Amino acid sequence: MNVQCTTKKKLQKLAFDLKNSTTILLPAWYKILAVHCLSPRMMPCDVSMHWNSTFNMLEFTIKYHPAIDAITAAHDFGLHQCELVPAEWKIASELQDVLKVSIHLLLPYKVLH
Repeated sequence: MNVQCTTKKKLQKLAFDLKNSTTILLPAWYKILAVHCLSPRMMPCDVSMHWNSTFNMLEFTIKYHPAIDAITAAHDFGLHQCELVPAEWKIASELQDVLKVSIHLLLPYKVLH
């Protein structure tokens, strides 16, 4: 499996786990966001039927990088397998940049049709 797919799968798992663990992970997530002075938000999920959901997830991931690092590094939550290494952070950023161009090109077309 290539690094790009691995990175995306890790982020998808993290988004799923945060959304579905309302008693343990979610309160910890909001505390971590407060510590890092980030707005309280849920991580967007990547939905295959929505053409821009991968971009939304990656855009969020880059902005919330410190909080994602903090929650995946904390061994109490069992999210260590979702932790991104520097090469994966670089791939996430590069993929987000590529998708940003695509979204800006496709958005006027979507609005008009």
